[in-house]
Amino acid sequence: MQLVTENYLTKVSNLPERGKQILAQFDENSIVVYQAYKPEIGRFAALKGYFSGEFSLSRMSWIKPNFCG
Repeated sequence: MQLVTENYLTKVSNLPERGKQILAQFDENSIVVYQAYKPEIGRFAALKGYFSGEFSLSRMSWIKPNFCG
C-alpha cells in the first residue's frame, strides 16, 4: 500500500474541533491506522521491528499493533 502523507498542521486544521477521530488509510487489501506512541516506544519499534521495552499491551487501545509488510 502506498501511504499518502500530509503536513500535520494542515491535517489538524481540517479536523473537527470536538469529538474523537481515527486517522487511517485503506485500500482493497489493507487498513493502516495511525497510533501515537511515546518517542522511546516508537524508536525501539522502528529499530528492532517489534514492540517491547516500554511498550505494554495493558495500555493499548483496541487497535492491535502491526508493521506494514
